Amino acid sequence: MKIDRISVFKVDLPYVGGDYGWGDGFVIRVAETMVVRIDTDQGLTGWGEVCPIGGNYLPAHAKGVPGGIEHLAPYLMGEDPRNTGRIDGLMDRWLMGHPYVKTPIDVACWDIAGKALNTPVHTLLGGKQQDSMRMYRVLPHGSVDAMFDQLAAHRETGYEHFQLKVGLNPDDDARRLHALIPELKPGEKVFADANRGFRRDEALKLAALTEDLFYFLEQPCTAYHDNLAVRRRAKQPVKLDESIQSVDDLLRAFEDDACDEVCVKIARFGGLTKSRLVRDLCAARGVPMTVEDSWGGEIVTAALSHLAASTPPDVMMNTTDLHNYNTVKLAQEGPRVVKGRLMVSDAPGLGVEPDKAVLGDPILTISA
Repeated sequence: MKIDRISVFKVDLPYVGGDYGWGDGFVIRVAETMVVRIDTDQGLTGWGEVCPIGGNYLPAHAKGVPGGIEHLAPYLMGEDPRNTGRIDGLMDRWLMGHPYVKTPIDVACWDIAGKALNTPVHTLLGGKQQDSMRMYRVLPHGSVDAMFDQLAAHRETGYEHFQLKVGLNPDDDARRLHALIPELKPGEKVFADANRGFRRDEALKLAALTEDLFYFLEQPCTAYHDNLAVRRRAKQPVKLDESIQSVDDLLRAFEDDACDEVCVKIARFGGLTKSRLVRDLCAARGVPMTVEDSWGGEIVTAALSHLAASTPPDVMMNTTDLHNYNTVKLAQEGPRVVKGRLMVSDAPGLGVEPDKAVLGDPILTISA
């Protein structure tokens, strides 16, 4: 089996809530997602997707995807997509960095491998350990009243974990946390996610103002050393997200005892191949994980659901249903959500086929 065509599609995904406030005053209204189709000489097709949210969340931007794939495609033509390790190595050889560009190619190859073997991707990633996974839901920046309105709506649909966006002002964030946490029900958890929005002193101020509260303080600062300083002084457990962008970053965090939880985002590492390695290292060290991605539609959610389902439950904190953050659906039969839990498909491959009418015509096609 050989790769003989790679196509790229662009779709705009408007946020279902209008304005999605995160980090240091940043707002997302519409995200550009890039969908990749890989065709083979034996008629099998694989799908991948990557959705950088703007250009200031990670060192990634949507318009870089087609250019990067145009560069990589000649080195991948004629290769067997089922050899995911070889494909990963070739991409690293011919394009340094840019994991977000490599992600949809890698995921599409896993999709083909599953279809070729008539087995779901989660089996190839180590075997299904969970039929469904607990999810979290975001409470964006806003007033206390808006926060409780969103909390009530998410509770009605079964969510128990909530990611409260902080990072604008430690005094205001402390007030929101003091209002929210006493109202939690048994089994509910809060993750206060700053998305790098704080200086070190501001993060420490929030931790001090809320030292009587239990919650996870997520990615308070941009610089790793600042997050490490917060981890060593704050009473709250610290979760690292944007600071972990490679296996080396993860090993450094282990050595420094820099965090109590890790966020595993597929697009940050270049696809499922390297994300599985990060996942397995965390599992070996007993470090809890959120298994997810930056943003995206049904293909992204399908991919993360397979990685999450093959993650040991005792180190699986939660995941998310990114496709339900958008008003546009890439696939009519996408991943299912039942009572705040993400269900994994047992169909071959990823188990999702995009809606051709939504995709439209490709913006890039490269053939062997």
